[in-house]
Amino acid sequence: MTTQTAPAPLRHRPATGSTRLGAALGIAGIVLIATGFAIAAPTEATITSPESEVVAFYTGAGLATTLTGGLVESLGLLLFLPFAAMLTARLRVPGTTADLLAPTARMAATVYVAICLAPGMSAGATALWLAQHGSADPTVLTALNDLRALSYFVALLAYAVFLLAAGAAGLTSGRLPRWASWAAVALGGALAAGVPFAADGFADVFGLLGLVWVVVVSVALLRRPGIVVSAAEPVDSDA
Repeated sequence: MTTQTAPAPLRHRPATGSTRLGAALGIAGIVLIATGFAIAAPTEATITSPESEVVAFYTGAGLATTLTGGLVESLGLLLFLPFAAMLTARLRVPGTTADLLAPTARMAATVYVAICLAPGMSAGATALWLAQHGSADPTVLTALNDLRALSYFVALLAYAVFLLAAGAAGLTSGRLPRWASWAAVALGGALAAGVPFAADGFADVFGLLGLVWVVVVSVALLRRPGIVVSAAEPVDSDA
């Protein structure tokens, strides 16, 4: 009686072309986010700003310039999605915990972008439009400004989950440099811990470092887009 050994399940290896494209879009997205922010709000009203400063900010801001900067920043946020899709596809390995962590990271990235855009940036744009068209009710503008700020704080929590899940998936799958995986876990944990103190600016530092992480990882993947796998982990040929 003879026995046959079942072949190991084939695990897809993301094509180097799609890896490079996702990494390039990740860098482009962060550049656009920084550029849009610099154009729209080099100084802005925060959740701790008094009502008079909030009104002064929205009534004094240039409508065309601020809206242009907001649209550029929004485009940058949207370009973060293909980066997240590429990264999580790379990290997902069937039969391991990365098979759960990678999709979790992808969904968290989607939630982050969605909340940043609406109600986040949409609330700010609404406040700006009302202030510039003669409806500068201080109570309404302050409420919209608070909604914008609080939406950003909630979005940071989703971004922290993205970093934690992506970092853990990278450690589990080995498909991301260990320094990048550990950095993501550390930044995600610090960002999550800082969200309750976000009004004091504590989370902003780690949020900024989280965006820098995207750039650094993207550069690393552009240089080495391939995945090193063991003989026990057969892969499809590159496209």
